[in-house]
Amino acid sequence: MVDWGSTQIASSPEDLPVITRPLSTWIGNAAAVFSKVYGAVTHQAQQAGCSRQTVYQHARQLEQRLDTTARDELPAENQRLRDQVEALSRPSELSVLCDPAKLRQVATVAFAAGISPRQIEDVFEALLPAGRGPDHSTIGRWVKDEAKKAGQVLAPLDDARAKKVLNLALDEIFSEGDRPSWGSSRRA
Repeated sequence: MVDWGSTQIASSPEDLPVITRPLSTWIGNAAAVFSKVYGAVTHQAQQAGCSRQTVYQHARQLEQRLDTTARDELPAENQRLRDQVEALSRPSELSVLCDPAKLRQVATVAFAAGISPRQIEDVFEALLPAGRGPDHSTIGRWVKDEAKKAGQVLAPLDDARAKKVLNLALDEIFSEGDRPSWGSSRRA
């Protein structure tokens, strides 16, 4: 057992702690000591209804308790974090990690190149961790959305170019280039 002034704290699991003062009093006592503000310890002792010596004793015992707890738990926490870092770094070597915007871009480019949504889904399944790739219906929606966006951009260009294409077609029909013209009086 550790004697904390008027409080007994168990040093083994069998002994349950008997706390006669609230934990907030212990913390307040320690805060008064460690603040190093003139008069803080005296003020805290009066508020807690204990002596200045008890305030210093509580601070010292609380500090020892926290140091021991932290010292015992830090190596285990350190090892747990190292294991987690190792586990997280392993999959990155084996798979491609893409954000949703990049996946959408890849799906759209692949579809434009003539690959079907189901084939794109198969490619994503091969590259990404299990369950992380989009299904073919999601890919189809992405492609449809991107096609709509492209249509909005291309519509004004289509209108502007339509007249030039019509003029080009008419010029080809009526030009006297390498091919003989149907309206010409010359015979070959």
